[in-house]
Amino acid sequence: MTATPIAEYVPDRLVRGRTALVGNAAHVPTPMTGSGFAASLDDAASLANFLRNARPNQVSDALVTYERDRLASARSLVRSGQGFSRSFARR
Repeated sequence: MTATPIAEYVPDRLVRGRTALVGNAAHVPTPMTGSGFAASLDDAASLANFLRNARPNQVSDALVTYERDRLASARSLVRSGQGFSRSFARR
């Protein structure tokens, strides 16, 4: 039997200043969730939505709104995968 360690990352934030992270740069769920790609698309769509009409002086506020929209979902996805992975270790 072989095992491959999986590094999962539960984010505390997705935004700092005028920088935002999306997808696996922002949150890393286990591949067992089968949702990493979809979550990345949701991140990108959300970010685009909040930045679409933001003026330069509104970008920071738009990014904070993006984080509010996506952070809980990203954290939930990673934690769900962690629970699923742990279930294999239980007897």
